[in-house]
Amino acid sequence: MFTIRSKSLIRSFLRHSHTYIDHYDLSTTGISLNEFQQRRQALVNLIRNYIKTQKEHKTSTNFTICLPASSRLFMGPDVAYFPFKQQSDFYYLTGCMQPDALLLLGGNDQTYSTSLFLSPCPMTLIDEYERWFGPTIKNKEKICEIFGIDHVYPMNQLTTWKIPSSSVLFHNSQLIDDASINKKNLVPFFKRFSSSTVCSQLNHFLHSLRSIKSSAEQDLLRQACQLTSTAFIQTIKNCKKRIDNEHLIQARFQYECARLGSTSMAFYPVVAAKGRSNVLHYQKNDQPITKDDLIMLDGGCLYKQYAGDITRLWPMNGRFNSAQQQLYEILLTVQKDLIEYFSSGDKSVSRSKLNALADQYMIKYLREEFILSRSIDERDAKRIVNDLCPTSVSHHLGLDVHDCEAISFSEPLQSGNVITIEPGLYIPWDYQDVPSIYRGFATRIEDDVLITDQGYEVLTKLCPKEVNDLYKLLDERDRTPIE
Repeated sequence: MFTIRSKSLIRSFLRHSHTYIDHYDLSTTGISLNEFQQRRQALVNLIRNYIKTQKEHKTSTNFTICLPASSRLFMGPDVAYFPFKQQSDFYYLTGCMQPDALLLLGGNDQTYSTSLFLSPCPMTLIDEYERWFGPTIKNKEKICEIFGIDHVYPMNQLTTWKIPSSSVLFHNSQLIDDASINKKNLVPFFKRFSSSTVCSQLNHFLHSLRSIKSSAEQDLLRQACQLTSTAFIQTIKNCKKRIDNEHLIQARFQYECARLGSTSMAFYPVVAAKGRSNVLHYQKNDQPITKDDLIMLDGGCLYKQYAGDITRLWPMNGRFNSAQQQLYEILLTVQKDLIEYFSSGDKSVSRSKLNALADQYMIKYLREEFILSRSIDERDAKRIVNDLCPTSVSHHLGLDVHDCEAISFSEPLQSGNVITIEPGLYIPWDYQDVPSIYRGFATRIEDDVLITDQGYEVLTKLCPKEVNDLYKLLDERDRTPIE
């Protein structure tokens, strides 16, 4: 890999204040400029309504919304981690992929303006930067036009930016703490606000907006889920019985995602064989595989910043044994029952309720199959299922894989939400409360679901999960050469 020979080019960081954005970061987002502007207006409307309801803020209608972008992280002196992941709230409001930037929205109950602050070029001359990293856009008017922003400033002007009188500051305290590159500008900026006029939970407002996907976002998520589904199919078809290590399946999945047009993974995939999925955050993906192992793959494509997320299980030798198939079909039935519940007309269903329903369904089916003794009382049955199903069955999905973390589990789901449905069954090898033939089985089955006015749409429906469909795919694998 090339290195920059002149250390002065690195050490000149922050010396000059070129206002620029990288030209190659302006790829099509799939979201219109008008929608980004509507998002900012919707946030401002929420902030205005909030200020009106808060006694401590009633003396002022002025507000300042501060949202920093992600900082670029480095694994060495001049080698950045790649790909760059933009802070999702910042991206949601701007569509801008530039690192170390900051968005300010300032106004009152009548009007507001948007300002984008950009960090200086990390080299003495912008020409030198472009030689190493590619073309930039330096014209402020052009940058304003691209992002629908009123003003563009260099970052060092943040400390002198005019704050409206008695303005209420809205920010996310966690992001400010992490914004290392901008800290020298942010700290003095925040000191200009009284502690009584600060709301540090901006993410609660933003996530209430982000959780309801627009039609354009739904289309992007459909595409991400279709890419992920196809990548799963191709991975299973091309991972022959002779594959002997988890990392080879990971490599194949990443290749299929890239081949289909996904620029990167939505998250680091999980490939777990031989019950290693009992380690709930297993990500080593480097252990041996034998021909009789079960393979769990949890992965997702990232498409124009929107994530897919699927988990599937398949037998490496082409067939489940009887105990494995019994448990798999119980888990699959639980998952399908949870998805179908969205057709029940229950408008109060939340992720908490889905967790409770999953426990009820699991107890019912484990008892019917005599995996749980029918003589066990309800309390013991719940204890066992809590042991075997320790994870939540759902999370929001969107710009982040675990999207909109500020949304409560008890919040009723509504049309436009995109969530995963992923019940899991994890039976440790030494677990004594189930028969020994079932011990060591561990997996989840995960699909991505759009909540609609009519019920639901399974965005990952192309990805096989029925036992017979998996067998057909594995039989095709064994008949055909690797593509």
